[in-house]
Amino acid sequence: MATPPVFSVIIATYNWSSALRLALRSVLGQTFGDFEVLVVGDGCTDDSADVVRSMGDPRVQWHNLPRNHGSQWAPNNHGLSQARGKYVAYLGHDDLWWPTHLAQAFDVLEHGGADIAAAATLMYGPEDSGIRALSGFFPNDRFSLRHFFVPSSMAHRLEIARAVGGWRPPEEAILAVDVDFLRRCHDAGARVVATKDVTTFKFNAAWRRDAYLTKDPHQQREFMEQAARLGEAFRLRELTRALEAASQDKLIKIEVPTDAKASATISSNINHQFKGSRKTQRLQAFTLVQGRRRYPPNPDYAGFEWHGLENDRKRGAFRWSGPCTQSHIVLPERMAGPSELRLQLVHHISTDVLRSLRVTANDVTVDMVMTPQEDGTLILHGCIPADAGQQPDSNELRLALTVSRTWRPIDLRHSDDRRWLGVAVGWTEIGPWPPEPSQPKPSRGTWWKFLRSAE
Repeated sequence: MATPPVFSVIIATYNWSSALRLALRSVLGQTFGDFEVLVVGDGCTDDSADVVRSMGDPRVQWHNLPRNHGSQWAPNNHGLSQARGKYVAYLGHDDLWWPTHLAQAFDVLEHGGADIAAAATLMYGPEDSGIRALSGFFPNDRFSLRHFFVPSSMAHRLEIARAVGGWRPPEEAILAVDVDFLRRCHDAGARVVATKDVTTFKFNAAWRRDAYLTKDPHQQREFMEQAARLGEAFRLRELTRALEAASQDKLIKIEVPTDAKASATISSNINHQFKGSRKTQRLQAFTLVQGRRRYPPNPDYAGFEWHGLENDRKRGAFRWSGPCTQSHIVLPERMAGPSELRLQLVHHISTDVLRSLRVTANDVTVDMVMTPQEDGTLILHGCIPADAGQQPDSNELRLALTVSRTWRPIDLRHSDDRRWLGVAVGWTEIGPWPPEPSQPKPSRGTWWKFLRSAE
């Protein structure tokens, strides 16, 4: 029988073979090569098995569960049942390792008295947000359950995972399944030690709208290409950019919440909805205004596209866009012909940003005109064309508001607010086109007249 490897690397995956290929390349590029790779599909129906075979490496094995569980807990448990290594390391199928990742984990586990090794992780927000996050550093080198690090940065002794019964499904877990697993290992006496080196790079699907629908791994691909070309100089550049993000209030802090199990289940459902791995049609309240359906701003999680819901006593509820330069409004509307679109802009961070604002509906440009109102708001008004790109089986109208940049009010001397803001949007109205005769279409000259007067 073959000698067991030092590491069993478990990669849970579901129907994203283009990202999986890059993750596998980052594993096979490790300086520490004594490992097996257990790629476990969560009921995959795509070509992931072919991608695994194409690696041409006997250390890489393919397993596929008979059904989809919608979470990494089931693939991880299957991997644990098959693992032969002394240590187990996890890698998300859309995450990447630096070549020294396993070597660093081995040193901490073998010589540092650790049961669990936590590598430092650099997390990337959507490209147009500039957001970064770091995890895996513990104050005074002491881990507590408040500290967060991602599964892709975790390596542990196989025995500790089997002792606690592996990973639990969401309906049994306290908080998220990864936090629950780590908590139970810690409660069983596992010692967590940081490697203190950034060797994990995470492209969080939960921060990217419809990541599981678009399945676009171009950020990971560009990372791998530049890392191969520039080596350590590239990693230094990425860490420098994280420092730049910190100086601009774009390095976010992540800690483990103390919410109850119910909130974890709600959070998981919102996560699936946003990243597109589980789509359900949801009702959204509206009121009728002169034949148009008026939707208030939706308070749901929106990645880094929108800030939290706010309220103006005179103008009503609104949300600021930002830090992303593109923000979406998704409405339960079925396009049956041309439709009138009206947007209430409650505020804007600068005239320059307002001038750059562009609106699309299902990826089709909507020509909008702008009319100042007596209450100080602006109304954007336009016609969504009948061929606005809606899929035949879709009942969603997807509006995208894009600006050239966002700003912090503190940088423009507006206030001490350090959030990155674009435009503040209140209600959205959808109605028949052409509009009622009492609501004439404003001329494009209104837009430019307003912009000139605001400068």
